[in-house]
Amino acid sequence: MPNTLGKTDICNLALRRIGVRPVNNVETDTDIAAVEMKSVWDNAVQNVLRSTQWNFAKKILPLALLADEKVLGWRFLYTYPRDCAMLWKIESPVSVHVHEFEHHFELLLSPETNTPAIATNVEGAYGRYTAMVTETTRWDSNFVDCLAWRLALDACLRLSTDSQDYQNCARGYAMALSNALTMNRTERRNDHEQLGFFINVR
Repeated sequence: MPNTLGKTDICNLALRRIGVRPVNNVETDTDIAAVEMKSVWDNAVQNVLRSTQWNFAKKILPLALLADEKVLGWRFLYTYPRDCAMLWKIESPVSVHVHEFEHHFELLLSPETNTPAIATNVEGAYGRYTAMVTETTRWDSNFVDCLAWRLALDACLRLSTDSQDYQNCARGYAMALSNALTMNRTERRNDHEQLGFFINVR
């Protein structure tokens, strides 16, 4: 379900977890809490996006082939997607429906342009990845919970006066991420799982 909280709301959720008063506007306030939240925001968002295969940010798209470039040990080199926060798998039209089949790949720099690239032996490869979704209204509630804990964790050493807050935030983040992993799996069903259900019923 889409999230209705904005950036300041999420930052205030994080601040409450370390006993710090909320801010009015994280973008314009100049007090230490707002400045600290703003400074850790981008890194926290990227780290949480990279932490698991969030369903709301999942993409499976064809990769752009670097046709004139080769890398020792691999047949093909593809451009790393610009909106990719975390690449999870390389897929082919066959393997995308057979989840136990894994294609090998390696992340490296293009020898010609020195930009991020993906080396693999898969012809016509697709990338399964988490996209860099930064609009708060596109996040789900589990992601927001994880992000608030991560923000609290990143900021507590500067903002909190309680020496236990760092450990509490680390545990909170781990628990929130575990719960999000479970929910992400619950919302996924593939053809094999559906077929197995009907076979078991019969």
